[in-house]
Amino acid sequence: MLILLVEDETELAKLVIEYLENEGITCDHSAKGSSALSLIEHNEYDVIILDVNLPDINGFEVCRRYRQQGFNTPTIMLTARSSLDDKSKGFDAGVDDYLIKPFAMAELVMRLQALNQRGKRSSIIKLGDIHLNVSDRQAYIHLDPQGQTLSLTPEEWRLLVLLAKRKNEVVSKLSIMNHLWPDESATDDALKMLVSRLRKAVRQGLAKHKLDDQLIKIDTVRGVGLKLVCP
Repeated sequence: MLILLVEDETELAKLVIEYLENEGITCDHSAKGSSALSLIEHNEYDVIILDVNLPDINGFEVCRRYRQQGFNTPTIMLTARSSLDDKSKGFDAGVDDYLIKPFAMAELVMRLQALNQRGKRSSIIKLGDIHLNVSDRQAYIHLDPQGQTLSLTPEEWRLLVLLAKRKNEVVSKLSIMNHLWPDESATDDALKMLVSRLRKAVRQGLAKHKLDDQLIKIDTVRGVGLKLVCP
């Protein structure tokens, strides 16, 4: 399990990370909301642990922002703010669970495991006749009784998932480049070639099963970015 811990209390973060790693749980850490949003955009976490009181953006707003961007990663809010009003704000922002400080580490692990299992049960993104299983990173033609999958490279898969999470919305070119190549090593030509290959893979996968290959399209919005158009 790979989780993201968003917590600005250094000593508490160290204790949580050490305990989780002893339980076999890999943990990335961010002390700020802004850096957490960047990590969420560039990685696929199983669960997010999110503090409320962060030095730049509060946890409620962090969760709200990545939910609006289409990230459905199960999230547990970890905070000393225990009022009903605070809990209501958390659930309205999109968190899935709430754990009050101080807490037992064993309880945190149990809640993480429960959220992870729940997330796996709901990790299917539907694009018409193509279903993306985020857990096993496969794109299935869902009408195929043999479970036929699209043949995608890792970069094609990551681009397809990024666009699918925001289907029928324009995703900026900058967001795409940062997501696929965070080390800034990419070029415009590399992105164009990648988009061309992905379009071909989707089109051929649908046509092979005599499905309408025009129902799922990746449109270029000139000067802005890409848009995956799907019913």
